Amino acid sequence: MYKLLKTLLVVTFLVFFTGSAFAVSLGLNIDSISFNAEDKADVLGAGNSRTADGKPDASFNLAVSGAQAIKRISLKNETTGKTWSSSPSGTTELLIVKDSSGNILNASGGMPVTPVLLGANFKLYINDAVTAIPKDSDFTVIVTLIDNQDVTGKTTVKGLGKPAPVAPAAGEGITGFETNGISEHDFAGTSEKVGADGKNDYQFTLALNFKDATVRAMKITAQSPSKKAEWDTIAGNSLPIVTVIDSGNNILNKTDGTIGFNVKGSAKYLLLVQDKDGVMSDPAVKTKITISLSDGRMFEKDAAKGKTTALKDSLSAEYKGTGKYDFAGPNEKMESNLNADRQIDAVINVSGTVTGVRVKCTASGKIWDTIAGNNNPLVVLTDEKGAKQNKADGTLSMALNGEKKLSLWFDEEDNKKVGPYQITFVMSNGQVLEASTGKAPAAQAAPAATVTKADRAVAFASAKPAVVNIDLVGKNKKRAASGSKDTSVNIKVTGSGNVTAIVLTDNTGKGWDTLPANNGRWLLGVREGNKVLNQKNGTVRIPVNGSKTFQLLMQDNGYLAKKNGKLNISVTWSGGEVSESTLTW
Repeated sequence: MYKLLKTLLVVTFLVFFTGSAFAVSLGLNIDSISFNAEDKADVLGAGNSRTADGKPDASFNLAVSGAQAIKRISLKNETTGKTWSSSPSGTTELLIVKDSSGNILNASGGMPVTPVLLGANFKLYINDAVTAIPKDSDFTVIVTLIDNQDVTGKTTVKGLGKPAPVAPAAGEGITGFETNGISEHDFAGTSEKVGADGKNDYQFTLALNFKDATVRAMKITAQSPSKKAEWDTIAGNSLPIVTVIDSGNNILNKTDGTIGFNVKGSAKYLLLVQDKDGVMSDPAVKTKITISLSDGRMFEKDAAKGKTTALKDSLSAEYKGTGKYDFAGPNEKMESNLNADRQIDAVINVSGTVTGVRVKCTASGKIWDTIAGNNNPLVVLTDEKGAKQNKADGTLSMALNGEKKLSLWFDEEDNKKVGPYQITFVMSNGQVLEASTGKAPAAQAAPAATVTKADRAVAFASAKPAVVNIDLVGKNKKRAASGSKDTSVNIKVTGSGNVTAIVLTDNTGKGWDTLPANNGRWLLGVREGNKVLNQKNGTVRIPVNGSKTFQLLMQDNGYLAKKNGKLNISVTWSGGEVSESTLTW
């Protein structure tokens, strides 16, 4: 085949030029080879990667004349000894070749045999101009013809060197980079593309300020004494993705994970990564971000510790020991008894009204609460400014809208078996949020002897469906992000046994479930805390021994956003028993 092609090409050239008035040699001449300093294109990556890496490449213009066929073009930096080829092998790296129309001739493999009739112009690209031409260099271009003859040309290029750190215009650059802890989002997994993996992402906040710039790539590096992790927006290098979200909640990554967005003035961005190795949980971790612009400039900044945002509908608690205040005594009255109270600091993120708080010592079983007339001693709730929230009789009615830092105060004599404590917040809509100050048994899990199959029940713990900043399910049975926020309701399941299915239907009979069958209903996501309980096929098997609160996630079919509506839920237990309930709003 090779000999046949060669013969056909030679015959074509002879026929063409025999009947022509032009006197053109059947050889090939290199008319010129020159470095194009104005071309800042980024068309390939390191090694043999055909994907842009955010770094401007070195561009050369090649002009040839004659009548021949080219099968390979190579470029060698005679000063550094490095070689690039349109068909790389061994120690050579990839050279991209474009024809005069801008088409890449070796887009998917080696360069095909390319005939030249009279003359031709090519553009040659090698990765990372700064690295390829670190100092003044002599370059040789080698054009290999179909008969394996080499034709060469030479040029000299001024060294580009490593640019000095950019001194941005006043106020320009990365103006802020903060770590924010685990987020409510799930848009970043361990792959190079945007997508949910069932785990909440780690969140950073990035602030930029440029007169007019295009961000082409970014990379986050985290280093602890024992671990290192990297995430970026570069395709084809096996590093997991940095998902970039602008202030309008738009995901800026392209389908392959890369970015290219314009910044004019000041702007803030949310960056999400999946911290599968837990490096960001190490207090000694050091984190930095690197961004590159389309004009070749690069900026770096170390991360500062920013505000950690609590997950929506979440509660966390930390026992602080004996505090410096005396708000409560050994009874239900809000009064001093000259005995400093025990202090628990809590962070809650919820919208609604708190109507009750309970503290239970899991070691002694002792209970403090805000319920009047039940003979349990009082727990006093204060806000982050120290203002007491209890009414005169100790009860509560505290409106919350988002994240809030609170402190709980209660009177307890010294006891070696103090704590851990189980904290319970009760909302006016029946929603229950719980947290522990230590590795204590969950308060909702009553002793097996007191919970039986006869206690099985399900109840809604939300007043109505609400849109949440989570994207775990779509308008199908796939457990994956769909690009739209989910809608949520909370339920409380009581009993002893395993829940094997949950079905939620609206007033039209349509709805969502955890069944794998394609029955016309969409997937119903089930979360306990931050953990998604659905298997890959959507099914669940949830052990319950007492009472547990779950968050149900679904894509709105147009019914959930209505001002008034009705939802029916059925929970199937192992053995086939079904518990049902209805929510009307």
